[in-house]
Amino acid sequence: MKNEQDERLDKLFLAVRSVKPDTEAVEAYFETRLLARLEERQSNLALFQAWSWRLVPWLASIVIIVGIGTVVYDPVRSGDLFAQFTSGYEEYQTTTLLAGG
Repeated sequence: MKNEQDERLDKLFLAVRSVKPDTEAVEAYFETRLLARLEERQSNLALFQAWSWRLVPWLASIVIIVGIGTVVYDPVRSGDLFAQFTSGYEEYQTTTLLAGG
């Protein structure tokens, strides 16, 4: 009895293995869907790149205006390029010495 059931089960498994799954519905227009998805991603990226390049002149002009403003309206101008960096250093040393830090 056990052997007979095993043989029947083996025949059923063999029959199921011989049937190929129908993948035609999945394969239909696969390339079209894939290309549409890639094109959508590219269009989103292209839109971002287009806007970023359109903003470059505006941002560059803001940087130039701020640069000119700092040069023109600088009350303490020195010929030393490192004066701005070292001007606060002496004060820092004095504060550190007096505070005991």
